[in-house]
Amino acid sequence: MALRINYNFQSDFTHANMLKNEYNVNKNLERLATGHRINRAADDAAGLYIADQLKTYAISIDQGTRNAQDGVSIAQIGQGSLGEVYNILNDVKSKAIQAANTSDDNSRKMIQQDINKLIDAVGKIFKDTEFNGMNLFSSGSATTFTIHYGGRKDQNLTIIGATATVAVGTDGTKASTVTLGASGFAIDVTSQANANKTIKTVDDLIKKVDSEAAQFGSAQIELEKIISNNETQAVNTRDAEGRIRNVDFAKEMADFTKNNILMQSGTAMLAQANQQSQLVLQLLR
Repeated sequence: MALRINYNFQSDFTHANMLKNEYNVNKNLERLATGHRINRAADDAAGLYIADQLKTYAISIDQGTRNAQDGVSIAQIGQGSLGEVYNILNDVKSKAIQAANTSDDNSRKMIQQDINKLIDAVGKIFKDTEFNGMNLFSSGSATTFTIHYGGRKDQNLTIIGATATVAVGTDGTKASTVTLGASGFAIDVTSQANANKTIKTVDDLIKKVDSEAAQFGSAQIELEKIISNNETQAVNTRDAEGRIRNVDFAKEMADFTKNNILMQSGTAMLAQANQQSQLVLQLLR
């Protein structure tokens, strides 16, 4: 058996393996502490790239979902206001039917005055209905609401408001006019013949109101389907990211136990390797 003291191969070899085991133990501890298999690009460059892209997309989808929920709010506000207009117009129609009955012109003036007040309320609803300062029933060009519902460019849905103007009669002798979209509707019950015509006019106006409400309703249905799909995509995207980024605790704990045992046995073997050099002292006695 050759004995050398200037270089102890067994000790050096054991120490080198201990350093490797120490690195592995530290890596196990880091993963178990963070819950992530990938904590830096050096752990898995390709995996980090894919996981980060998935995480970014999931975050983007979440914002797109919030945007789409704003769109649902716009549609609901529009439908709610038109629902109130519908209720008022039913009262207007009842009064028009009353005026079309055998009655004197003075009574019709009172009815026209009541109708004018109701139409004024319709005008205020159209004027005051807004979302975030944007009017849903503009008196000029229709307001366009662009909803960016997705996590990528050009994933947009457009909700177009309606144009609406109301001219209210100043007293019981003047008719009121409602213009919704391109259609104008004169509400005039100052005579029995006009009152009779107004019954159909109000029916047509109600149909127009319902048509506008349907536009908002269709947009809401579409947005709700988009939101449902976004939520499904977000869940699956996060799951895909988690499978790449997150650590398998059972496997990592098994590796940690193995590496920890190797560290302890390496320490013991390093002590044994260092003792071999001391055999030289027995030759010098």
